Amino acid sequence: MSEGEEYLLDKETWGQRELLEVICSRYFVLGNQGLLEVSWHVNGRDGRGPSACLRSLNRHLKQLSLIGVLDEGDPPVLSIGRLPILPMVLPSWQQALVWALVSGFVTMVGALWTTHLGPGSSPLDSSVIQSTLLTFTLPVIGSVLLASYARLFLAARFEIDSGHLIPLAFPLLSPDWPFALVAALGQLRPDLQPVPTRRSLGLIELVVPAVLFVCGTALALLGLSLTANQPPAYEAAPIALGTNFLIEILSTAWLEPDLALKLQWIHPTGLAGIGLSIVGWGLLLPIPGFPGDRILHALIGPENMTHESNQTSLFISTLAFTLLIFLSTEYWPWLLLAAIAAWRRFSPEQMPSPFVVDEYAGLDDISMRQIGSLLLVILVFGYPGLEPSYEMEDWDEGLSTDTWPAFMGFEDGQAEIELALEPAGIMPVSGWLQMRIEGPPTGGWQIDSECLDDRGVCRFDDVTQASPGSVTINLARNQDGTLQAFRLVILIDIADHVTEHGIVLQPLGRTASIDPLWVMVEDTDTPRICVELLVVEGDHVNLSNYNPFWSFENETSLGPGMHDLCMRGHQGAIQSLSMQDDQFRRIGPTITLSRANMSNDILFMAVEGTQPRLQVSDGEWRIPEWFESDSEYVIARGESGSAFCPSTGVIAEVNASGDWNRDLADRSAILMPAGETGNGTLRFDESGWLALCDGTAMLASYRVAEGPDVMVDPGTLASRMPNGEFSIVNRENASMPIALDWTGDAVAWDNWEAWAPSEVDAMASVTANASVHGSPFAWWAAWVTADEDGITLHFAARTMEGA
Repeated sequence: MSEGEEYLLDKETWGQRELLEVICSRYFVLGNQGLLEVSWHVNGRDGRGPSACLRSLNRHLKQLSLIGVLDEGDPPVLSIGRLPILPMVLPSWQQALVWALVSGFVTMVGALWTTHLGPGSSPLDSSVIQSTLLTFTLPVIGSVLLASYARLFLAARFEIDSGHLIPLAFPLLSPDWPFALVAALGQLRPDLQPVPTRRSLGLIELVVPAVLFVCGTALALLGLSLTANQPPAYEAAPIALGTNFLIEILSTAWLEPDLALKLQWIHPTGLAGIGLSIVGWGLLLPIPGFPGDRILHALIGPENMTHESNQTSLFISTLAFTLLIFLSTEYWPWLLLAAIAAWRRFSPEQMPSPFVVDEYAGLDDISMRQIGSLLLVILVFGYPGLEPSYEMEDWDEGLSTDTWPAFMGFEDGQAEIELALEPAGIMPVSGWLQMRIEGPPTGGWQIDSECLDDRGVCRFDDVTQASPGSVTINLARNQDGTLQAFRLVILIDIADHVTEHGIVLQPLGRTASIDPLWVMVEDTDTPRICVELLVVEGDHVNLSNYNPFWSFENETSLGPGMHDLCMRGHQGAIQSLSMQDDQFRRIGPTITLSRANMSNDILFMAVEGTQPRLQVSDGEWRIPEWFESDSEYVIARGESGSAFCPSTGVIAEVNASGDWNRDLADRSAILMPAGETGNGTLRFDESGWLALCDGTAMLASYRVAEGPDVMVDPGTLASRMPNGEFSIVNRENASMPIALDWTGDAVAWDNWEAWAPSEVDAMASVTANASVHGSPFAWWAAWVTADEDGITLHFAARTMEGA
């Protein structure tokens, strides 16, 4: 056997550090060791840059389940670590199942929106489902799928396997979030997904929000073009949407002024588009865990991101944002978003930061401008407002009077008013307008308008926001006299929405009251009435009054400026007023405005709330026999506002034979036949007003109040009685005592006669008397009141010398 060769073996083996050092030295020029065990300050080998060398090194290390990372230093530090173990993404069949489930949720919301626009159908109808799949589900899911593939392909370009997005959606149609889609999330944690550079991180994180925003904007514009100009037949409160600046700018040029209207009943495709643009915008917010925060990481770099001053700025900005949201809106999605932002930013457990492999490469100026500009454009022009969706409250509120004037001036005895007819909500409005003049009975004003028919009523039909109407009203004075302020009262008579609007017209350049009626400040036995009086420049007036029941409370010598004119009445002051206006209010005391060496003017105004009183007991009122008439008439009732006769001539006639009863609701009316009224009983609340009408002409008007059912004939309770005998009718089921009350400084004269029986039986009447003999130099008034203590016949007389 021959002698063999000898080999020398090195007994010292390499550790992992030496192995990695040898491998890294093939690609880098290694310098001093870094802070970590396997790290060195490095420079590129063979004239190559560190970034290019890193890419080559990582192709080698990947086979060893290792990865090299460069920091931002100069020279950079190369650190070697284990390649993160990526968690398993959902299998394809599970992803398909999730997408199918979300598609079902989206379809459910879309079907509810479709039936919301068309209340006559059901969400489960096959036609509704088919329409929803085409106009809502396909746009939403298709856009998210497009964003997912765009992200997948862009990530693959940077040798990253990102996986598909997982969409999230709510299966409920809520006024605060009717869009179904909530978010589109990636399946991998950012700290376990190595990204080559900050540029690749910014582009990958930006692509999904950008695609959703662009698709949403295009779909919103398409949906707006498909939306009808007229509203659907809503049966419930509609959900109106807001939009962002970009859609508003583009649609304004395209759709002209119809954008605000169409957002109140937008097509399902438009709803899908607005929802996608909001989700895309929201994903770009710098909230930890959102793509916007990772884009911020890419823009400013990890070192600046974690710098103490920048962290403080982020904390303060987040706090300010949260407080602003909570102070500015009650929109719960924004409140939830602000709460998430604050919680994640202030949480001691920081959200994982993105894993950027080559931070040394930084972000060049061109890429920074591109990513930053697109981010800023979407955040600014995509801002959806503080309330992107809301339930409209006044969607069926009749006619809007927001643009109608409340005060106007007139001169030369003429005035012209043009009123816009626009719905207060979104539904088409049809109805009537009634107009009347309230003010001095000597005004002589006449109303003329092309829309008035033979009954003096103006009819309008199907007024909408897209097709408004207008009414021109001309007012002219046909008699001479003192020019005073007056009010044009317009009754807006729409089914379930009866309102009124008053326009006060004042003479220009003349001393006059601001309001055409005395205001009842204190409705007591000694009433107080007031009005504001404007004395124009260059004028000076002295006030005088010849009614002894009334006296001034203020100065009576008035120079230029605004003055409060108030008068205090003695007991019986209201009843001393013998004249009424067209609405059966008492005309107040006549005030003479005297001027030195100039003509005098007269203030001749009615007192508000002085219509005759009608007392109702237990919500029932029997029609008295003296209400019978040779011609038919209408009894109308309202719970508030001014008394008006019905606008329509179509009113149900009652069968007035025998015993009958009717309920009168607010703004309801019945037609009374000519002749006998039978034993009719009306039931209504013990408030509001009751009017007797012949067409639109008012025959009588009463204030309804709770009290004993007592009437006088002729006349009414608490109103001035005519001179002579009259009947007191007790319509209660119990007898009532009658008392006499004398008041005033002239009641001791021999010219007065007032008497009545001491009692009136139940369901009976008695004769009473209030008479004046001769021609006494005094003012007098007699009236009857009834309360739970009994009936009182009042008689007041005051001498003219008390004026």
